[in-house]
Amino acid sequence: MGKRVFKGGIDLHQDSALHLRGINNYKNVESIHPKKVYIPVQQHIGEVAEVIVTVGEEVFLGQPIAKIGDRLGANVHASISGKIIAIEEIDQGQGEKMTCVVIENDFREQPREVHHETIDELTPEIIVERVEAAGVVGLGGATFPSHVKLNPKEKIHTCIFNGAECEPLLMADAALMVTQGEKLIRGCELVLKAVEAKEGIIAIEDDKQEAIDAMRNLCQDSLNISVIEVPSVYPQGSTEMLFKTITGKEAPATGSTRDLGYLIINVATTVAVFEAIDPGIPLSHRICSVVGDVKTQKNVYFPIGTSIEDMIDFCNGFDGKPSKIITGGFMMGKTVDTMAASLTKSANGLIVINETHDQDSTPSPCIMCARCVEVCPIGLLPHQLEKNYLKENWKRLEKLYVDSCINCGCCTYICPARRHLAEHIVAGQQMIKERQG
Repeated sequence: MGKRVFKGGIDLHQDSALHLRGINNYKNVESIHPKKVYIPVQQHIGEVAEVIVTVGEEVFLGQPIAKIGDRLGANVHASISGKIIAIEEIDQGQGEKMTCVVIENDFREQPREVHHETIDELTPEIIVERVEAAGVVGLGGATFPSHVKLNPKEKIHTCIFNGAECEPLLMADAALMVTQGEKLIRGCELVLKAVEAKEGIIAIEDDKQEAIDAMRNLCQDSLNISVIEVPSVYPQGSTEMLFKTITGKEAPATGSTRDLGYLIINVATTVAVFEAIDPGIPLSHRICSVVGDVKTQKNVYFPIGTSIEDMIDFCNGFDGKPSKIITGGFMMGKTVDTMAASLTKSANGLIVINETHDQDSTPSPCIMCARCVEVCPIGLLPHQLEKNYLKENWKRLEKLYVDSCINCGCCTYICPARRHLAEHIVAGQQMIKERQG
């Protein structure tokens, strides 16, 4: 049992959030094969990738369809084989439109290039180069280009592989560790070699016993990769909280854990690193937990660009009249208002909330109960941050360390007055960035 180290946070047990239904057996992963995919050319932090294909062109699974070049970002690949029938702007929710490459599926998975080098034959430079070519990004939600992360300026001695999937209901990473554990271990070895680190730690929440057992069994002959159980307390999976739990140290307020010699990378990203090397498959699919008010809750292995509508249909439709659809996690996910939106590289979850389960979110005045202060894992004053954001008191916001907020949403979740605390704090962060130019 992991020992709780950081203060604050919330004990969010599976299926507790709004009485939503989760996945009974997370070891089961089903594959969806949609008739069409709608692939956005920006699914990452950085610049928009440039489309390099044309309408009418036939593409194979894994073929590059948009490239980033020398700019910060990630390449984008065809997630199915077939014919490009459109390149158009498609609404991704909340009025946000993105250029998407629309491919009609021919249901033929055509051959891909395969690499067969042993790990001893691979240099750090080759690993980083292939990860870049494969369009791998952080799959824990941040979508930062992984080839940049695997080429740090700092000296790294330890890699922490983040399997602490702390969002309620989501089981995508747990399913991956049980069903693709051997790939994960190989990916860990490649990441260690890429950054020339000596030790690897796989961190898993203590309520995922099957995943823990599977990974410990695979690690028993490893000399430098181990498994550590961490408490199942939200937001345990955040970089700052996971780092503190494992090392007992505070993550640098300005800077990165890399400054202290630690690189933290998500387990799904690590599997994508392995696949980029052997057998040389670009990031075109991932696992997504579809939960809540759908008729059948599932872990689904899907091609990037699958529409929300197709994914809901694959889970046998809505259970009740839908009120809210969230991509990502219940706490930090994004609400979308169109079924036409695409599921992208960051989509580890799809949550449906019907009208019966959707809580009234109309805010009332703050009652100064300080619950938001108690649960803030960073030790901030969320009610004061919101107050000063609404007053546009930017100097005070900076003095209250608004930039230290990790946007976990604990404050909003716990607030009895239903204040939109996290939303306003994020807006305050953005406004300060804009004012600073």
